[in-house]
Amino acid sequence: MEVRLVPGEAAQLIEPTDLRRFSVTVAGTPEALPVLAEGLRGIVDFEGSEHAWVSVAWLLEASNRADWADWRYEFANMMKYAESKGWTRSDPDAIRGHVVWVPA
Repeated sequence: MEVRLVPGEAAQLIEPTDLRRFSVTVAGTPEALPVLAEGLRGIVDFEGSEHAWVSVAWLLEASNRADWADWRYEFANMMKYAESKGWTRSDPDAIRGHVVWVPA
């Protein structure tokens, strides 16, 4: 599962059925972080330039699979694993992903 971010565009969820990996890919450089963070408030909360907290509610909505029992079961397993590593938080619920910067 990959959250793909391009400045000036809506966040995209790529490969929502791949629940064995999770990352946040950003087109651009860390210098764009302040503007990017402002535009993604409520979806992604950056923790510096290397990690980001992604809204669980947004992941469920963007997956278009939240009502699929099998997918929801696997998503819950992914969240349990992330929780065991300290990669989840509440209020609001979010999962932490590594940020990968790619050329725009």
